Amino acid sequence: MSSARSSSTLGRILRSASFRLTLFYAALFIASAGALFATVYVTATAAMQTDMAAVLRSEAYQLAEVHSRTGLTGLAQQIARRMNFRTRGPIFYLLQAPNGRVVVGNLPGMPPVNGVVDFVPKADTPAPEVYDEQTKLTGFGLTLPDGSFLLVAQDVARLTDMQHAIVRAFAWAGGLTLLLAIAGGAVLANSFLRRIDAITRTNRVIMAGDLSARIPVRGTNDEIDQLIASLNAMLGRIQQLMDGLRQVSSDIAHDLRTPLGRLRQHLEDARERAKTTADYDAATEAAIAEADELLETFSALLRIAQVEAGAQKSAFAELDLSALARSVGEAYQPAVEDSGHKLDIRIDDGVRLTGDRQLVAQMLSNLVENALRHTPAGSTVMLALRRTGTRFEIDVADNGPGIPEAERGKVLDRFYRLDHSRSTAGSGLGLALVKAIAGLHGLSIELTDRKPGLGVVLTGPAAR
Repeated sequence: MSSARSSSTLGRILRSASFRLTLFYAALFIASAGALFATVYVTATAAMQTDMAAVLRSEAYQLAEVHSRTGLTGLAQQIARRMNFRTRGPIFYLLQAPNGRVVVGNLPGMPPVNGVVDFVPKADTPAPEVYDEQTKLTGFGLTLPDGSFLLVAQDVARLTDMQHAIVRAFAWAGGLTLLLAIAGGAVLANSFLRRIDAITRTNRVIMAGDLSARIPVRGTNDEIDQLIASLNAMLGRIQQLMDGLRQVSSDIAHDLRTPLGRLRQHLEDARERAKTTADYDAATEAAIAEADELLETFSALLRIAQVEAGAQKSAFAELDLSALARSVGEAYQPAVEDSGHKLDIRIDDGVRLTGDRQLVAQMLSNLVENALRHTPAGSTVMLALRRTGTRFEIDVADNGPGIPEAERGKVLDRFYRLDHSRSTAGSGLGLALVKAIAGLHGLSIELTDRKPGLGVVLTGPAAR
């Protein structure tokens, strides 16, 4: 079992994108190192060959200078001394008389060749302490003025050893690099797969029904952590929407029972008690009124759902918020006077907003209407719009009974109504729609105590 699990893990690592990417970069590095190796190999070989040729040329011309001063006999003596006292490694000499006879040297006779020459010495009885039949030499030949031939040569083993050293160094470096790349790729792939497994496990937990599960983060703030943070935020939003959906379903089931019960009661009364056409008309009117209330509630729910889905964002445009707020306030003046309220409008000019004009107007209307509906006659409702730097503030306040602090956050939920408000008309969806529209436009919403009364403050960035 353990062997099978290890084999499966190894297979996943080898198939992972991070491991393949590591191998790709390792191959790219080795290819680059190969190009560097070729350049170093060729350059170093050429440099050493040039250096060897320069040394041999210098040696040959020094001996030619000796020949010009002391003749063939003096040159032979000088070569013999140098052969006995080598200080720069094995240097081979050949001095041939004009008739081809070898005068002195540790090389066999050969046809005269001027300049640099590479050759393998051929001799019936080679000197084993100096070279063998496979020794490769590079030399510099020079024909002297009296017709004699001088050759100075050196074993190319030094060059070959250097070349082998370069090959070994790059082979070890390349092999070590590949090994480290494979090991590093395996470590990275394993780490990456563990994080993917964490995401997969969380996904399975969520699929099993636990929407509160979240993917753990390492705190390194790398790309995976940033992705996980986005996924967790998305999961949080999904959980919030699902909780809201469950709450809405519960609220609908609870809050629509009363109007549906009244509708059924009216119909039963019509069936059992109505005797005349007027009785049937009255029962029908009552049933229609209850049905209209239900339709209005469902329309409000649908509108909230559409706003929260963000469908209207594609139609956003820059609008004059100051003019819109002023027109909403003026439209409510007759209703304010009829109800015995006072409406105080304080609008700063030049405030602009990017959004949906109809929705923003609906939001302002709901706030003003909510304040008028839940305050007694003689109360004052204020509609204010203030600019604060690059931001603006919408403030709708009243001096009515207000809302207890413990319930301020709840009144923004669907169908929530205070006990003393249940006798007034309405479905409990007005402020929920305000919250949805504010969220769509990126506005923050805060309910404050005005002592007395309630203030609803919306804050957001003004359009430039």
